[in-house]
Amino acid sequence: MKKLSALHHFAALLLLLGLSALSFSARGALQVIIDADEHRTTPVAHRYLHGVILDDAKFQILLPVAWNGKVVIHTRGFSGTEFSTGAFQTAALAKGYAFAASDEGWNRVTIKDKPEDTYYESRQRIMELTLYMNATVKQYYGRASSRTLIMGGSNGGHHTKWMLEDFPNLYDGGLAGYGYNSQISQWGGVAQVVRNYDVIASRIDDIIAKRAADPAWDPFRTPLSPPLTAAQLQAMHNIYNIPARVDCNTSFRCDFGYNAGRWIGSEATWKQQYPALVGYLRDSMTRFDPTFNPNGGPLTDSELGLWDPAKSPNWVKRELRKLDLTGQLERPVIIMHGTFDTTVSTGETAGYKRLVEKTLGRKGAEKVLAVYYIPGMGHGGTQYNDLVDEQIDALEAWIDYHQSNGRSGAPAPAMLGIYPREPSAGGDRDDDDGEHGHRD
Repeated sequence: MKKLSALHHFAALLLLLGLSALSFSARGALQVIIDADEHRTTPVAHRYLHGVILDDAKFQILLPVAWNGKVVIHTRGFSGTEFSTGAFQTAALAKGYAFAASDEGWNRVTIKDKPEDTYYESRQRIMELTLYMNATVKQYYGRASSRTLIMGGSNGGHHTKWMLEDFPNLYDGGLAGYGYNSQISQWGGVAQVVRNYDVIASRIDDIIAKRAADPAWDPFRTPLSPPLTAAQLQAMHNIYNIPARVDCNTSFRCDFGYNAGRWIGSEATWKQQYPALVGYLRDSMTRFDPTFNPNGGPLTDSELGLWDPAKSPNWVKRELRKLDLTGQLERPVIIMHGTFDTTVSTGETAGYKRLVEKTLGRKGAEKVLAVYYIPGMGHGGTQYNDLVDEQIDALEAWIDYHQSNGRSGAPAPAMLGIYPREPSAGGDRDDDDGEHGHRD
């Protein structure tokens, strides 16, 4: 292994790649400061680096002694930093992957006060980290990585799909846990859940109890005692049904629709996750839409749920839609998503599956996308974390199968743990907003 002494000081790393073709604003030059370089022994023996890709994207890199010749790039959750790597880092290191993660140049709490930071910045920062990581690996181990995987959950699940769609030449495949498809569907959906939850909050314990007693309960046919009001029934309908659209042109005509509502049975997580949903909006609303201020003065929590991005100015929509997914996949992706997720609707994954099928055809989609639902799980959880190791193995075998045209490896498995792979849709529908939160 070669020493990394050259990384101990401020340096410019010239990456001899066609970066202009990747829309890389730095024009090929990365300025990097390393502020920590240590040997660590847990969870496995590795070289640890921490630093900053200028001007402000902090990162960590872990280089295991027993390297398997491959790289994992982790992309963070919405509230995360370069250290928020969860079960991904532990599983990857145990298998011998060199591992890298970044804070992507912005922070959930401070971004509203830093106009130079944007959510879209993640795209460039993940790309920079990927290129820098692979250059570092080649220098340190004396040979290039043979494979680069990307993975993350929630916001990182979106970013995994996003980067694989836009930069298939940088990655061989990914694990995209419980992520969204568009900032408009995600944060507009959160606002819709919040404002409608406020209407049913006084009866939520009764709703949860009824659902627990009767999992097949239909609130629109079997009334509670005392009955919900008409406004409360409408609020429940509005949480189950949140029309979402992607595949939009510059005039915001969007050709693909899906239901981003919360799924039937998830009512207990509405109550559990409601404070976090309000917190997301409280921290971020002035950045999502600086024009939103229904009553003037500082925004109050009671006002946050009133936001509707469909009514926002076009320049706000344009900025939010920069992160829209397209379904143009070329590399294998595994998605696992809990059916009771209220933070990111399970409908986002159902919608993405249909979007890829619409874009590539059902047979084409089967070659690059595998979806598994985890019944009863909310926004991530131990059921997901316990299967990261198995997901990595399945992804590796699928990449081998994909790259060898079936001569080696294996297609995506029929089961991950006890959870079956979702079958292809029965038709090529491109506009189905669903009813009462039923799955496609």
